Amino acid sequence: MLRSAKQDQVYITHEEGNEEAWVCICGNTPSEDGFYPCDKDGNEIEPVEGWEGLYVCDRCGRIIDQKSLEVVGQNQANEIPL
Repeated sequence: MLRSAKQDQVYITHEEGNEEAWVCICGNTPSEDGFYPCDKDGNEIEPVEGWEGLYVCDRCGRIIDQKSLEVVGQNQANEIPL
């Protein structure tokens, strides 16, 4: 189930000095629980043709747009409140 984060426009950050190492709001990083390609509902998928460029945080379920780093929703199966 998806919960929208649009009303607050929340963004994740990068590790200092490494723009490829994301840091989620929950503190997750690629070297910890990681991030995985997902669909608009936050369900993990293979990044095949038609994939929208979304990732899900494997710790809290936040859904992240890889281009803007905006949190666009949350898969409530892994929910830690936004």
